[in-house]
Amino acid sequence: FSNFIKLMAEDKIQPVNLASSVQATLESLKAARRSNSGVSTASDLSVSSTALSQLITTIDNGKSAVVVEVGSKLTKIGCAGEINPRHVIRTEYTEESGEVIKSDEILALNDRKNALKPIEYYEDLLHKFLRIGFLKVLAPSDRPVIVVESMFMSEDLRNAMTKVIVEKLRCKSLMFMPSHVCATFPFNTQNALVVDIGHSECVAVPVIEGVTMLNEFESARSICGRQLERRVRELLEKYGQMEELSGERRTLTEADWEDIDRIRLIETLSLSLICLDKERAQKWKEWEEAEGEKPSIEHLCKEKTVPINGKSIVVPPVVFETAIEIFFDESLNPNSFDLSLPKILHKVVSKCPIDIRRKLFPNILLAGGVSTIPGLMKRIEQEIHEIDEKNATKYTEVVEFYQFSEIKNSPLFVSWVGASLLGSLRETIERKSLTLEQWKAGKLAADWTDMIQEINKIDEQNGTKYTEVVKFYQFSEIKNSPLFVSWVGASLLGSLRETIERKSLTLEQWKAGKLAADWTDMIVKAR
Repeated sequence: FSNFIKLMAEDKIQPVNLASSVQATLESLKAARRSNSGVSTASDLSVSSTALSQLITTIDNGKSAVVVEVGSKLTKIGCAGEINPRHVIRTEYTEESGEVIKSDEILALNDRKNALKPIEYYEDLLHKFLRIGFLKVLAPSDRPVIVVESMFMSEDLRNAMTKVIVEKLRCKSLMFMPSHVCATFPFNTQNALVVDIGHSECVAVPVIEGVTMLNEFESARSICGRQLERRVRELLEKYGQMEELSGERRTLTEADWEDIDRIRLIETLSLSLICLDKERAQKWKEWEEAEGEKPSIEHLCKEKTVPINGKSIVVPPVVFETAIEIFFDESLNPNSFDLSLPKILHKVVSKCPIDIRRKLFPNILLAGGVSTIPGLMKRIEQEIHEIDEKNATKYTEVVEFYQFSEIKNSPLFVSWVGASLLGSLRETIERKSLTLEQWKAGKLAADWTDMIQEINKIDEQNGTKYTEVVKFYQFSEIKNSPLFVSWVGASLLGSLRETIERKSLTLEQWKAGKLAADWTDMIVKAR
């Protein structure tokens, strides 16, 4: 690859789009090496995004796309080809009058029940917010823009965002990418149970051979960051105290809560939670149910004090260790009919065809900020095994999770990373994006379900259902690419270090009489 760059510098090789595609894909494949413990590692992955970004720009001789993911709590913004977003900001902004416009109002078009004002009003809010966000990165007017969208983004919000980005911000082009598919790309997997625990809801959807199993998805609004903060507030109201300068402690008053809300303490505490195993969680439940004097209990977190206005708010261990139980104990959500998180995952897998169920639990992909809570993966695994044993379903023998172990809080922006890597495939962007001219001509941005609709249309028109569309894969700008396309595939697969080490033949093995693995070995093993 270094020789390739050298030859380019000498003008012996013309710049082509494949270079950035291969490099970005190589980086993502390196990041997706699965460890023996079932957690993806990233020891070969450079956390610094500068080198990769510069390399892509150098090879493509073009400008990187702007990648943005607008969430109900946080917005991630950066450039395609980078492994980290440049900025993670709140989905809110401050008007000149000093009024803070929250995400619920900015994204109100996602639920028309909450959008009581004209669409133009919400378009203006989107315009102001995105303009502020984009200027934190760079001027996007001459760059493509990629928006990571939720699979349930409403058509009204989608069209409003399209109009703002293409028409008002005058960006070069716009492309939407589904978050659940983007999340799988950095791990180079075709099969995954994607569980996105966001601020407003949890969505679990299986992806099989790259196809979204839309009929099998499950969602729950009681399992999300907003409900977790509600539970933290309940526990702090019940067990929290205020410590005066004299050392005397008292219960929290309304004035204290005004200070707590002002410094956003609930949000801060939500970032310090842990998830216990089921046995410890049961002991805390018995502790809470005990009347009168509470029994002594072993705890992992220490009591913490938060200074405020010369006094200190005392946060007991029960807040840090039991708040997450709303994801596992349905009785803590009395106003909801949602199942617990493990039951939702088990239900999703149970709805899938029987021959693919065993592919999902070994490939759980958690996304969203809540997924970063320590101990959450282990507790989910423990609960799923228990449900499987109780129901005698026997397809959870192996429960494993995808994760960038060396990148802190990676589930928070894993979908953004996938869109960033996909965004470095310039030819794909140009073919799938919407330009201003197309928008003015009445064309809408491509939807991730368009392919499904196209296939369904073909199915209705003829009985064969498999010969209506004939298409070919090719690198249109690379002469004679079929000559070495197999080599390129082997090069990409060769970056999966663990696979190579497991499948390769060493000198010692050869001397011991072992032969190199044959591509038919899998067939023989299956028989």
